[in-house]
Amino acid sequence: MKNISLALNIVLLIAVGFLYYKQFSGGKNFSSATVSAPDSSGTSSPVIVPVINSAPKDVRIVFVNADSIFEKYTYARKTKAAGEGRVENYKRNYQDKVAAFQKEYTDYTEKAGAGGYTKEQGLAIEAGLQKKRDEIVAMEQNQSNVLEDVEKINADVQKRIYDYLSRFNKEHGYYCVFAYTKSGGGVLGVDDSMDVTAQVIAGLNNEYNSGKGK
Repeated sequence: MKNISLALNIVLLIAVGFLYYKQFSGGKNFSSATVSAPDSSGTSSPVIVPVINSAPKDVRIVFVNADSIFEKYTYARKTKAAGEGRVENYKRNYQDKVAAFQKEYTDYTEKAGAGGYTKEQGLAIEAGLQKKRDEIVAMEQNQSNVLEDVEKINADVQKRIYDYLSRFNKEHGYYCVFAYTKSGGGVLGVDDSMDVTAQVIAGLNNEYNSGKGK
């Protein structure tokens, strides 16, 4: 069959890495901050770590390392991995569908051009190709929903950290907690006695392990 539909002639799709999101992007390997201890069965399970505040009593402003919190807060680390996995699976599925469509389309055009199909056969194959094309287009249109779901999880992580820090401030009488990062983040030369990162991470993981933060 030599007359191939115009719609199929202009529909060749190229699979590209089209998914990107800032909070869950990156290739770092993070280590867990969860402390484990063997139970009666010999396996390890999370335990509650005492939260000891080492900052001077007269200090009203303290600091936390934002990088460490997102690396060692169990909930943040797990949701990051889940978000990355979901996006990667979606992207891989999309690329597989595109590759399969391209191969089937190429095979069809070559055989149809050589008169290898009857009119009825060609129409049936084109209908199948059109259906697969529509599925690919639907995936492209749905990618924003996937990213929005990941961003919602990211926002929940940040809210839990913010809520915990609000309670942490009230409990210890702090005015505020400043965040800094390994790259500087606008705060440099933080005195170790004013850094409460370890206490905050322990408190966040205590809540998560006890079920309050799940």
